[in-house]
Amino acid sequence: MKKGHDRRKGVGMRVYLTTAQDLERLAGNAKSAGITLDTEPHDTPWGSRAFDVTDPSGFKLTISSRA
Repeated sequence: MKKGHDRRKGVGMRVYLTTAQDLERLAGNAKSAGITLDTEPHDTPWGSRAFDVTDPSGFKLTISSRA
């Protein structure tokens, strides 16, 4: 596995963020700003809504509503 600046960032790691904001609107605003969603907003098994994005550094983010 490479170390340092030339390593592949985000491999094996995902950051979960929870928001009280309207998730559909948040996803729409992200798309309007030119962000590509990895997944569209969807229902989760634990009762919330969520969507996934990859940040410019390659890190995976899941943004979800509160259940």
